[in-house]
Amino acid sequence: MTQTALPDFMVIDDDPVNNKICSIIINKQFPGKQIDSFTDPEAGLAFITAKYAVADTNKVILLLDINMPVLTGWDVLDRFGKMEDSIRDRFKIFILSSSVDHYDKQKAKNNKLVSGYIEKPLTIAAIKSFFEE
Repeated sequence: MTQTALPDFMVIDDDPVNNKICSIIINKQFPGKQIDSFTDPEAGLAFITAKYAVADTNKVILLLDINMPVLTGWDVLDRFGKMEDSIRDRFKIFILSSSVDHYDKQKAKNNKLVSGYIEKPLTIAAIKSFFEE
């Protein structure tokens, strides 16, 4: 897959160390690829609304933590679900969480906005799975 054919990457996680790990792992697989990271879910949602309201923006792989203070990943998904189809259709969302709780995994599986559940830390194998249908 060529660099230009790649989607954008975004991480929303309140842990800056995890965001850095994600950037390192993604850049190992796709050197130089831009990754937008947010430790504040509100800022991430505002960025999505502003940037992806434009018709000619790329597809995006979003890595979303679920256990965050103030707005959880579930809250982010609720708000994301209320966005315009033109925005939502650009995103492929993966939960990236340290939670091994079966309930969280099942809830993610049942959410039509979620493409998969990945246990932290992010790995090269997980990145490769993003491109499998």
